[in-house]
Parts: sequence; C-alpha cells; structure tokens
Amino acid sequence: MLILLMTINLHAQTDVFPKGAYMKVEEIKGKSPSNPLELKVIKRTKGDIKMIGGNDYKLVSADKTVAGKTLRKELLAYSNGDTLYLNCLPYKLQQWYAAIISSGKYLIFKGGIPMDNKMYKNQIAISGVAFGAIGGAFAGAQMALMRFLYALDLETNTVEMIVPETLRKLLANRSGLLEQYNQEPKPEDESTLIKYLKMLNAAN
Repeated sequence: MLILLMTINLHAQTDVFPKGAYMKVEEIKGKSPSNPLELKVIKRTKGDIKMIGGNDYKLVSADKTVAGKTLRKELLAYSNGDTLYLNCLPYKLQQWYAAIISSGKYLIFKGGIPMDNKMYKNQIAISGVAFGAIGGAFAGAQMALMRFLYALDLETNTVEMIVPETLRKLLANRSGLLEQYNQEPKPEDESTLIKYLKMLNAAN
C-alpha cells in the first residue's frame, strides 16, 4: 500500500501540462499545446456565478488580442504551467473552465449541472439528486453554485459524472482497487471518490 501511495504522489508531482492553449483532445493527451497564448486565469466570484451560471474559472487575454468568444468556445483547455483548466462548454457542462484535480487516462474535475437534456436525466438517475427543471437550475442562484465530480476519458473524449456506481464501473478491471473501495466506510464521500480516481490514474 505504501508503494502505491508513493507512486500516486510521484505521479501528482510530475504530471505537469506545458503552458499554452490546447485546441484538441489529442493535444491534451500528448501534452503538446498548439497555441502559446499568454492568458490570465481568474477565479469567478460566487456572485458572478449566481448571476449568470457557469464554472469556476474564466480566461482573460491580458493584452486583449484574443476575443472573448474564442476563449469561451474555441479553446479546449489551457495550462498556466501549474494547473490545467478544462473548457466545460464542449461537454455541455455550462460555460467557462474547471481546474483539473487529477490527470492520466482520465481528467478529473468538478463542474456544473449538465446542459444536455439526455445527460441531465441520466445524471439524475445515477446520482439520486433531484435538480428540478434545467431552466430552474440555471435561474436559481444556489443551483448555479452546485458542483459535481466528473471524469473525462481521454481515449473516448466522453464525460461521466462520478458517483459510487460509475466509479465501480471504472474500477472493474482493477479488482484490487475495487475490492479496497468496496470496503470503504463512506464510499459516497467526494474525498473517497477522488482518492480512488487518483489511484486509478496512477495505475493506468
């Protein structure tokens, strides 16, 4: 177990994405940003999020040479050399960016409520959380602040909300990790889910 934890810590320390803008998922996989943009990452205030919705971070062009529409819709991700920020809009998880918690086969992040009706209904079914109508979710200040744990599979470029059911599916081919997870006293806790997602990334 100690060796596994050391491996995870080493993975976390060395898994840095070079600074720049990533336009496609292949660039994220290869850690090769195609656009050396100099952008400022701003953490949005709760008031701003309550008013217009969206995720926790936005990008700003310091010299104003990059249009806001480009930053909102065309970049897939941006790294400031320390943290990778994923554009959630292409995955229909509201606009602006989420900070990546863990990377590897999966990009792990916390994002907003799904915008897509089908995905929205699926998330309700697997999470057991009743969000109410999508329109109401975006209109309600408290709903706008809600965050859910997601995993982006870089091989398939698809996103899943992470709850115990979906985590067990991801751990299915890692019987040791799955058995360990099933013995957790609070498998539904976000900290527990993140711990096993980090171990899964380290093991792949």
